[in-house]
Amino acid sequence: MDRVSNLNRRIAVSQELVKMDGTVVRTAPTSLEILDAAVRGGVTSENVAVVKEIIAMRREEVALESKAKFNRSFFELRKEISTMKFYADKEAQTDSGKVAFRYCSEAEITSKLDPVLFKHGFTLMFGQETDGDKSTAVVTLTHEDGHDETRRYSVRSGGTNRMKDATAADTGATTSAWRHLVIKWFGLKSRTSETDDARNLGDIATKITKEQADELEHRVAMANANKVAFFEFAGANVKSFSDIAAIDYPRCDRMLKRKEGVK
Repeated sequence: MDRVSNLNRRIAVSQELVKMDGTVVRTAPTSLEILDAAVRGGVTSENVAVVKEIIAMRREEVALESKAKFNRSFFELRKEISTMKFYADKEAQTDSGKVAFRYCSEAEITSKLDPVLFKHGFTLMFGQETDGDKSTAVVTLTHEDGHDETRRYSVRSGGTNRMKDATAADTGATTSAWRHLVIKWFGLKSRTSETDDARNLGDIATKITKEQADELEHRVAMANANKVAFFEFAGANVKSFSDIAAIDYPRCDRMLKRKEGVK
């Protein structure tokens, strides 16, 4: 019992602070101070249970401190990300060549997200799970102080075809799940490129040149394409080839190249 009493006395001393005027005040000891006092006093069969409890308490304390640092850093991270722009640099197209929708590629996201993650002490770890026709992206956000958080996002695996085997289908589905998860988790603002989207008006007053209009008309005829459908694809209020905005020429060119079988 003498050793236990010595432990209590050491803890009491660690609580004492002397003010400038010489008065002594008491402060609550930290779990680390209690553990230090216990170790310096000697671990015995009488106080080993207490020491174990102190160690468990210290682990919990460290975990809470790490989580608090994680949350503060994540808050600052989200504030900075809210000012960033992530461009929808990829497009999914219908069989006719029309753009069904645009989305941010994995490369676009990681190239801009990784530097700001490192700046705030974070890194991402990625894994995947499959269950029948479901693919799940598993993303773990780890902070430099030790705390981590894991999120999951599941999508249906895509079907196979002559161009895509089961592995490619699962990989594509998991990449899609990863993209959706990261965009939602970090609140990424995805926008289309100013130079490659008819819906983002930009400079629609500048039309293609006469040479470009003649070229497109010739290629549409040679590809036996539907002229009216091509005008609808080219942009709103396009009634002739000369009405096509210069900003839309690259899209029209790519669509015709697909019809022409040019890569």
